[in-house]
Amino acid sequence: MSQTEKKGNPLGLVTIVGYIVFALYLFLVVKILLFKFGSLDRELLAAQWEIVRSDPGAILERFHTRANLVPFHEIQSYLHAIQQHRSGHSLVNFAGNIVAFMPLGFLLPLLFAKKASGMGKVVWLSFLLSLLLETTQLVMSCGTFDVDDLLLNTSGGFLGYVMYRLVRLAFFPRVQNRRSSVAVHSTRN
Repeated sequence: MSQTEKKGNPLGLVTIVGYIVFALYLFLVVKILLFKFGSLDRELLAAQWEIVRSDPGAILERFHTRANLVPFHEIQSYLHAIQQHRSGHSLVNFAGNIVAFMPLGFLLPLLFAKKASGMGKVVWLSFLLSLLLETTQLVMSCGTFDVDDLLLNTSGGFLGYVMYRLVRLAFFPRVQNRRSSVAVHSTRN
């Protein structure tokens, strides 16, 4: 029996709790972004899926009529409305799309350090999750495909990663310094 097994391995429990938090986060982000704050209507989803299955052209029609493919178009209208104090809805959409993905950018390197510790991987995974959600909104007609949402969500993942790095620097500076000295030492040899 190893020392950690004898002591009850509190890090194992923390890791399990971290994975549970991550799973709950993913559930909430999918529920909120796809179904807003409404209930999960299985009958409506089944009806939408039947429309897509029987007429795949409906997706293309939605794409042409309801998708925003112009980068910064919606972002500019959000910022203009916020600046004019006309719409709290714009502020919620703008900030919400960023804030919704910040936990992803923080949790990925925290829980999956070997596979998703770099900024590039976190940004890429944030983009892919956002693309999956936007495409699902388009296919299931439970929202609109918006390239600006991709930009805001990906920015949120990036900001979450920056927060992760800042927390690591603030609370674990020796780990950072040790990695730096190992990198410097290995380049000298």
